[in-house]
Amino acid sequence: MGGMVTAAYLTKYFSRITIIESDNIQDDTLMKSTSSEILDYRCRLESPTSVGRSGVSQIYQTHVMEGEGHEILRELFPQLDNKLLNEYDIRNYSLKTELRFFVNGILLNQNLTKDIEWLGADRFTLETVLRKELCLQFENQIEWKCNSRVTQLIVDQSSNIVKGIKYRCKQTVGSPLFDMYGDFIIDCSGRNSSSTKWLKESLNLIVPTEQMHFGCGYVTFVGERLKTGNPKLDSIPVICSTVNAPDKNAGCYIVPMRTIKTSDENSLGTLAQISIHCVNSEFPPNDSYENLLEWIKENLDPDYYTILKSTKVYSPLIPYHRAIDDRKYVELLGKKWPQNYILLGDAMCTFNPQFGQGMTHACRQARELSKIFAENCHKLKDISHIFNSRASAISEECWLLSTTNDWKTPTLKIIKTDKNGQTKTYQRNGDFPATKDNQLRLPLLTKILQWYIGSFLKCASKSGQLSTDFLHVMNQQTSPFILFKPTILFTVCYTALMNCFNLSKK
Repeated sequence: MGGMVTAAYLTKYFSRITIIESDNIQDDTLMKSTSSEILDYRCRLESPTSVGRSGVSQIYQTHVMEGEGHEILRELFPQLDNKLLNEYDIRNYSLKTELRFFVNGILLNQNLTKDIEWLGADRFTLETVLRKELCLQFENQIEWKCNSRVTQLIVDQSSNIVKGIKYRCKQTVGSPLFDMYGDFIIDCSGRNSSSTKWLKESLNLIVPTEQMHFGCGYVTFVGERLKTGNPKLDSIPVICSTVNAPDKNAGCYIVPMRTIKTSDENSLGTLAQISIHCVNSEFPPNDSYENLLEWIKENLDPDYYTILKSTKVYSPLIPYHRAIDDRKYVELLGKKWPQNYILLGDAMCTFNPQFGQGMTHACRQARELSKIFAENCHKLKDISHIFNSRASAISEECWLLSTTNDWKTPTLKIIKTDKNGQTKTYQRNGDFPATKDNQLRLPLLTKILQWYIGSFLKCASKSGQLSTDFLHVMNQQTSPFILFKPTILFTVCYTALMNCFNLSKK
């Protein structure tokens, strides 16, 4: 997703753009597929490798195109919304009237002061349609090299420049390496990027990193929502609950992906992506739907069991256990970072998926890169350093929202590598032998944020304005710092103080 959005933005500044794709996404199976065929592939295949998507193993898990990301797609592809709505039975949803959202166990107030539009599309469909649009709009500028894998960088060490890449065809065992040179090279390869390895090998550059392992796991499937006998539950298309570690280490997302026409009077006319997720390695089962329902009955709110017991399953139960917070602190390297080369999206920073930040984070970074080129006052050799600084600020916003919650995980493990290559592992309550140097200590800022966000959410449960502000931040439409403006800060602190005072009196 990030690669396609970046390519679309950069068509204004480069006459030729080459996208190296590890999978055969230009195959007629996908490019000439109809709406019903895409849905059929999405529902019936047990793994992404079935349609050549081995490079994106998480593609079938629930992804959300948040508000700001949706606006970016509208800007780049003016016809996209119309095609999604009219040809693919996808529709927009109102977060004011069609959402029930529990965050950290607290239900956000549903009387929003401003409506927020949300696109009900699954990632598999969205990427396929977006790829068709990209080829249609920029056919003469964008070249695809599919079934190919980059293996290393071509650099000029004396000038600290990345000049190109070496790649090979995946289909042929032992295929030769090919060289490709470019004026500007962008790694959008996602959470499995080999950039840190390549930079160490070619330029002896060590990128400071931080990984947070919190035992995240998902089981995702597609289901047709049927009537439950509870009209209130049936009337809400989007129902979400984040985990609330350490008290509640499981959550659920029920998000619509298609509207369907059916003669079944018991149907709600909606196909939904349904994800059961956890932290602390308390993984939901995927061996059978009956066992999953039993797990849901024991670990989630009864409403979820009621809904899912009445759901008709359309796809296999697909697990995913590899989500972590993973940040590369490229901004700390300054001019040591090579010229004409950047990381973008998940290649730079990944997050806990529960707030759905990843795709919009990549889109925002792509837009920021376009802004730097549009300023028309920077030398090409300086753009990577400027981008690293600005893109890291975008990552920081998402990182704080994600990691503040993840620090609550009972078995949290953190792996840090500094710019000298020294790696330290810290773990809480695991089998890891704790010493004075590797004890996991909660940072003071994180502790303050945990208290403040918890207090804020309690206020938001009673305030449509605060709930609206939170959803705007979550949709990356405003900065998180809006939650700390003086009037909100006073309200949150005053309410928390009064609650504390009332409790002490009792």
